[in-house]
Amino acid sequence: MIICFRSAYFVWLIGLLTAVAILTVSGCGSSPPKQKGPAVDQDLERFNRAARLAFDKGRLQQAASFYRKALDRAYIRDDTATILDAQYNLAFCLMNLQSYQEALGVVQHANTEMVLAGHGNSDDFLLLEATILYFSGDSDEAWKISDQILATPTQPSSIIESKTHFLRGLIASQRGDTEKLHAAIVSLGQPKQPLLRADRQELLGRLAMAEHNWDAAIEAFDEATKLRREALDYRGMVKVLALAGKASEKAGRAKQASIRYLRAGRSALLQGRFANALKWLNRAAQIAKNAGEEQIVQEARIYLRQLQELPAASQERSGK
Repeated sequence: MIICFRSAYFVWLIGLLTAVAILTVSGCGSSPPKQKGPAVDQDLERFNRAARLAFDKGRLQQAASFYRKALDRAYIRDDTATILDAQYNLAFCLMNLQSYQEALGVVQHANTEMVLAGHGNSDDFLLLEATILYFSGDSDEAWKISDQILATPTQPSSIIESKTHFLRGLIASQRGDTEKLHAAIVSLGQPKQPLLRADRQELLGRLAMAEHNWDAAIEAFDEATKLRREALDYRGMVKVLALAGKASEKAGRAKQASIRYLRAGRSALLQGRFANALKWLNRAAQIAKNAGEEQIVQEARIYLRQLQELPAASQERSGK
């Protein structure tokens, strides 16, 4: 994944106010205990908790539904910060559902909200918009927005800056521009955070692929897979795992390629990402069959049968 959740509601607040029962005793003149902080909107908290839980379980449609409820509640509160949090998280879910136009619409509403509040552009929303545009196929506009983020007078946070360079690396890789891909890797430096290290390894793997250095590509993608797994980024993990399969295939290592595709497809299936699961499992079965690896073929077919048994509507709703 390129980006992470914005909302402060996902860093659970310590010391939330609890309801205090005020006991009134006949003939007692004692005053009620003083409130130690602002009251908490319990409905808003509940919607955000439910949304995050649904997202963590891969129930993206359900998560988006709860974020819509959180957004409605935020409008009721007339709370700009809460409105923007809900809009960001809703757009993030919609992007993962491949509802790109709807996600862009939510981002546009957020931009309007910032104007109404007298705020300028927000780097995290700009990065989200650029990412949505990239996934929707408009890499030219995504690149322009990435330029805007990096050219801002107030330097973006180190995370936003790093994620912007990662996005630029993905765009450069898509275009076959190895010079800009290399520049993005250099700009990422040597990050210490596991997810940023995974980003760098993925870009290194893509550069090695472009240069037909299959061994280096496999090594980089395998390391990126490990780092994303350790960071619990399973959606990002299966993508680089499949890339490792592709690099193994290019290197002529049929068995290793089929195993990596099988692992990626199996994980994608259980994440509810059925379109990718179908593609990778079919590739695993085809390569393994040509290589005479019957055990891998049979394993892939087990999961392909599970896919066939799913309702058609479920497969249509699967994320990319």
